[in-house]
Amino acid sequence: MSPAKPRTRTSAAEVRSALLRAGRTILERDGEAGLTVRAVAAEAKVAPMGVYNHFDGRDGLLDALVTDGYAELARAVASTDTDAAIRLRNSGRGYRRFALGRPVTYGLMFSAQCTPDIEVAAHAFDVLVEVIRYGQAAGVVIEGDPVQQAMQTWAAVHGAVSLELSGALQPDVDREQNYENVLDFVARALRP
Repeated sequence: MSPAKPRTRTSAAEVRSALLRAGRTILERDGEAGLTVRAVAAEAKVAPMGVYNHFDGRDGLLDALVTDGYAELARAVASTDTDAAIRLRNSGRGYRRFALGRPVTYGLMFSAQCTPDIEVAAHAFDVLVEVIRYGQAAGVVIEGDPVQQAMQTWAAVHGAVSLELSGALQPDVDREQNYENVLDFVARALRP
C-alpha cells in the first residue's frame, strides 16, 4: 500500500479565479437568472461557501463580474495602431466585439443593479479619452475637450451596439456594415 499523498489546499486566489471564470460562463450561457451561488460553486467545483467567502454572496460576485467586464472593455477599446484614424476605428470595433461577445455582462455593466469598482469602470472611459487625445495630437480629431468628445463617441457606439443587441435593427440591415457606417459618422464628426 502506497502512502497517502498529502492534501494540498487550493489557494484563495485560485478559488477566486475559478469562481469568476464559472460566473462568467454561467452569466453568458444562462443569463443573470442562472447565476446562483450553487450553480457557480458547482461550475467552479468548490463549496458554495466559497462564493460567500470571496464575494459576500451572489450580489458581490455579480459586482465583481461587472467590474471584470469593465476591465475587459478597457482592453478591447485600447488600440496600439500608430495611425490615429485607424486607432480610433479599431477602438470602436473592439467595443462592438466585446459587447457582442459578452452581451449579458455588457447589459449589466450599464444597468443600475450592479456596483462595479468605480476606478475600473472609469479606466474603461479613460482609455477612450486617450484614443481621442492621440487623434488630436495627430491632427485627425478636432481640438476641444477630449472628455466631451469621448463621451459623444461612446454614446454613438453604445447606442449602435445596444440597438443591435436588442434586435431593434430592421431584419434586412447588415449589422456589421451598419456599425462601420456609425464609425464613419463618428470619424466625420470628429474630423477637424
